[in-house]
Amino acid sequence: MVTSLTSFPRMLRMFLLTGFTLLTSVLLSGQAVAAAVTATLEKSSIPAGEPASLSLEITNGNVTGITPPTLPDVTLTQRGHSSSTSFINGRVSSTITVIYLVESLKPGDYTIPPFSVMVDGVEMKTAPLKLKVTASSAQAPQGLQQGNTPPGANAAAPQDTSSFGFVTVEPAAKDRNYSWVGEIAPVRIKAWVPVDAQVTRVAKIQPGGSAFTLHNLSEKPEQKQEIRNGRRYTVLTYYAGLSATKAGIYVPDLTLSATAVVRDTSRRRPRDPFDDPFAGFFAPSIQKDVELKTLSGDDSAIEVRALPLDGRPADFNGAVGKFSFEHLNVPNQWQTGEPQSVSAVIGGEGNFNLLAQPEVQPAPDWKCYTGQSEFTPKDAASFSGSQSFRFTAMPRKGGPQKVQLAFSYFDPATGRYESVMSPLQNIEVRGADLTEDKPAEAAVEAPKKAAATDTLAPLHAEDTAVRNLLPLAFRPAFKFVLGSTGALLMAGLLLGWARSVRRDPARTARELAEKAEREAMHEAESFAARGDTAGFFAAARRALQVKLAAAWSRPAQAITLDDVTARVPADSPLAEFFREADRVSYSPPAEPQAENLTTWRARLREALQALNPAVPG
Repeated sequence: MVTSLTSFPRMLRMFLLTGFTLLTSVLLSGQAVAAAVTATLEKSSIPAGEPASLSLEITNGNVTGITPPTLPDVTLTQRGHSSSTSFINGRVSSTITVIYLVESLKPGDYTIPPFSVMVDGVEMKTAPLKLKVTASSAQAPQGLQQGNTPPGANAAAPQDTSSFGFVTVEPAAKDRNYSWVGEIAPVRIKAWVPVDAQVTRVAKIQPGGSAFTLHNLSEKPEQKQEIRNGRRYTVLTYYAGLSATKAGIYVPDLTLSATAVVRDTSRRRPRDPFDDPFAGFFAPSIQKDVELKTLSGDDSAIEVRALPLDGRPADFNGAVGKFSFEHLNVPNQWQTGEPQSVSAVIGGEGNFNLLAQPEVQPAPDWKCYTGQSEFTPKDAASFSGSQSFRFTAMPRKGGPQKVQLAFSYFDPATGRYESVMSPLQNIEVRGADLTEDKPAEAAVEAPKKAAATDTLAPLHAEDTAVRNLLPLAFRPAFKFVLGSTGALLMAGLLLGWARSVRRDPARTARELAEKAEREAMHEAESFAARGDTAGFFAAARRALQVKLAAAWSRPAQAITLDDVTARVPADSPLAEFFREADRVSYSPPAEPQAENLTTWRARLREALQALNPAVPG
């Protein structure tokens, strides 16, 4: 029986895997760790409208289902999960962490009920958690100084508009003067610069604080002059979007850094009747860096309203705007248990980054997997556009069906949640219905009743045989397993080294070049025997090109007479042979010339012998 070289490594890997599996099972026997489920809150006290992170950890178990608790006025939103595995002191421990965001808009003291988690077919529950929600004004949000201070706090001390300049913010849409939490509201940002100053450099507007996030700021501002409080200004107008994460009335904290050229009147004396009335006009100009900030008054205040809890759909993910289906593609033929690709394009305007992937309906008959999405803007500020979704879905139920895609969003214009359904589509699903995988219930064995007796039961009714008390590590079988595994491992390493030497790229290239040279020489001899001069020179030159290609590291077809004469002497046999081969290829002889072929066969051997020791590089 002959075993091929290709099957031997496969057999070796099987022996190695078997040996290590046996060793691991022996060492790790009896090292299982009991499963545990815990829930922890990042913060036990949060302001109203501000979310907190809740971590649900499941250790050492196969999770088959998680049921989060429900609590009035408190919202739980899953934001992601992670898993990890550790090996410490011979014990393997695995942990799955699921992250939730806890949020409430109503102040008060809450008790979050336990989570219900199915682990290895057994229901486990976490301990309840305490959460305190304070009023949103009980503590100042981080970074809300200056421009982000609610307008009522500093109403008695408005910012002095006689300074160099300032920034104002106003809604770009005139139909309403408020926005919703999560909405990217279009705004008009104005930078007011005194008309007698010349701005030479303007940096990008920088937001501050934590109340708002700035989106899609226009690159070049519009410029015009306006009068405010009896003073003329050059107004730079930008367009952008602002989104808020919490409800309230705030002034966006925006700063514009610029370099301006102004008149230096700091060294002027107090005016008297004999002063030159044109002294200010002829004052020297200086360049200085300035910062324009938003005013603390009501001019730039924006009211942010919280999204209503009533009527919020279960699949709502925070998208605020106006959206609709533009295109969808659902295959007509399906097979139960086999996923296929589904694509959809949703267009409109709003915060597309929070637009959830549409789901195939009816949901109980389908299993959808998270796919990919891509946003395509339709305007310079990216307020409107389209989001392309591509994901896979798998039918659970067979037979003819009517399906559609669905998603939800909040319409800021009407203040209501909207659920969008695509048109019904008839499809055919082959195969039998899939049964729902239900976790096996843990078998609970009823405790056996002890027999009524007044005497103690003996530990052993009969004598037992004495077992071997020798530790496992000192038994002969264990030593044999370790020795065999080590020998197989060394054999595998040696075999891998031999294979890497055999598959050396340089060696492979050298063998291919020698083979090509032999084939070319064989063709040259065959042409010479038939008296074919042109065929002889073409095959012989190809043999020389292959030989030179290995030495010069160049493609064989690219080596010409010019390359040869540039590297070797012009009177060498190699150069003479290339020169004669070019002449024959351009003007082949009309009749065979056996005498010349005999001469050039000898010169070919001389050229090859000259190449054997070394070839000039």
